[in-house]
Amino acid sequence: MSRHQDEQVEDNGQILFSDDPALRIECVMMGLETAEGTVTLDTAQTRHMPVALFEFRHAVGVGYFGYVVPKGASLDGIPEEPQIEGAILFGMRRLPPEFSDLRLPEPPGSDGDGARLDEERPTIFDELRMREPLRRDPDEIHFGMKRRPPGHADLRSIPGWELHEIPDEQPKLATRLGYTYSRLELRTPDGEIYSRTWVAHDPEWAAAALRHGYVVCLCGVELGIRAPYAMSAAQHTPAMRYESFRLGCAVGLTVGGLVAYVDHH
Repeated sequence: MSRHQDEQVEDNGQILFSDDPALRIECVMMGLETAEGTVTLDTAQTRHMPVALFEFRHAVGVGYFGYVVPKGASLDGIPEEPQIEGAILFGMRRLPPEFSDLRLPEPPGSDGDGARLDEERPTIFDELRMREPLRRDPDEIHFGMKRRPPGHADLRSIPGWELHEIPDEQPKLATRLGYTYSRLELRTPDGEIYSRTWVAHDPEWAAAALRHGYVVCLCGVELGIRAPYAMSAAQHTPAMRYESFRLGCAVGLTVGGLVAYVDHH
């Protein structure tokens, strides 16, 4: 990979959990593609899923302080982003405008306590499978979910994609005493690096990623990582970051899904 190509895949990144106030996707259905078919995961058991954000640094309409919607443009008139379209060709799913507002009510029998998963239990998804009554009709909807087009109400696993966490030092910045950094590489099914970023290593996040074997990866032009001009990180509140995430979904420039996690520690 040339130096220019190398720089093109370096993006802003962040790791957090799906129930973080900046995302609020704790009650979205998730589906795991298996050899036996799609397993729908219980929303009561997947509220605290590990998430990795990759916010493009080099993209159409992206400046140093975030994405700028063209003046007077409608949602139908937003320019296509090659990085988004390329990811879709490799199986990523575009998050619809409604995604950040989609919620499910508590399924019958849920305790609703939002307890975190026991990290010492084995990495299997069968125990997270949603228990539903038998359907009389394949299209019948349970738990109050409104009927929507496929992919508009859930996150699916993306076969072939991998998220690699590799021990590393954060580049171009002085080493901070007591911090260990990880290089996150999001790789396409052919093994190429789609996006790369550096984050402070979080043992709790890594343990959850190992526990599940999958991470929710979200990529786009506006995910709430960049703070507005002249605003400190402390001033950039979770509510403001959530509004940025909603903007990215609204303009159709966010893709994501469940991606297999590969730990190199």
